[in-house]
Amino acid sequence: VSVLEFSLWFPFVLPGLTSAAAKTYIPAFFVYDDEHTKFDNTPWTYNTDYLLTTVMSILAIQCILARSDNDQKNQRSLRLRLYSASLLICYAISTLAGAWAHQHFLSVESLNTSRFRMFWFVCVGNVSFASCYMGLIGREVQRHFGVSGAMHMGPWWFWPAYGCYMSLTCGLGYISFKRPACDIFIAGCTQFPSTFYCLAALGIRKWPQQNSKKVAVGKETSIELVSPMYRAIYYIGFISNAPLLPVYPILVQYTDMTLGGVNTFLHTWLLLAWGMQGISLVHLCKAVSNGERRVGAATEKQQYSGGPALIYSIIMAPLALMATDYARMSFS
Repeated sequence: VSVLEFSLWFPFVLPGLTSAAAKTYIPAFFVYDDEHTKFDNTPWTYNTDYLLTTVMSILAIQCILARSDNDQKNQRSLRLRLYSASLLICYAISTLAGAWAHQHFLSVESLNTSRFRMFWFVCVGNVSFASCYMGLIGREVQRHFGVSGAMHMGPWWFWPAYGCYMSLTCGLGYISFKRPACDIFIAGCTQFPSTFYCLAALGIRKWPQQNSKKVAVGKETSIELVSPMYRAIYYIGFISNAPLLPVYPILVQYTDMTLGGVNTFLHTWLLLAWGMQGISLVHLCKAVSNGERRVGAATEKQQYSGGPALIYSIIMAPLALMATDYARMSFS
């Protein structure tokens, strides 16, 4: 509940964007009107959505096929490959439903139908549920590449429950705005716990220097097979969606760009961000499928600093910020 409240609150407190956010993020609960509703139907919008669907589907297939000739290693990488593919399929289904909606729902009256609500729930609901697979990917990344004891993995069912809860709130209309595109940004904002979990799982460790130790070809651990370039792609891919939240109200309120132009720009950004996620996940899947088992936990005592305190502080900081703002408003 706190994450949902934070996601609905955060756009309105970004410095310099309060006015733009108030004009952009107007609650709808799936009831649209001629005055405030803006929904683009130009080919630039839905064709770039179809492009996203195609690219995400290809990357999902590549994750599944990131196997080796060793059945035992393939079994070890299976969950990471399935979770990675599932995340990318969520993106693909979301953009496919969004493309269809932009192409075929051409009036405000058509937006106020159960048919549009179904399509838009599929579009936004998959972004909301994507947190489930992000969290499960984080668990697998922690298991294969993270430092034992640096982060609590928690029960596996937490992330599916979290994804289902966020999808339910989407279906009930709590993540619904007069500009339907806003729904996507709030749904994306609810991903911040799973996003930082993924980042911390791969980032909280000292990585071996590629030239510091000679390892026989074919004997490398999965950790040693992860190159710095793909780690950078992973980090950038998972965090680079964050600027879209403030960028969208700026573009629609303070520029002369058409709505089709704005959507094309945002879809291009998503293509790069989600594409980097997919490319890096394919690389991690291949590393697990081709690498030897990771070193034992006993030899990893000095491989990280900060440990659980870092990830907890990252996740709790936004909630503390929101609590402070609530307190300020209550006593003012």
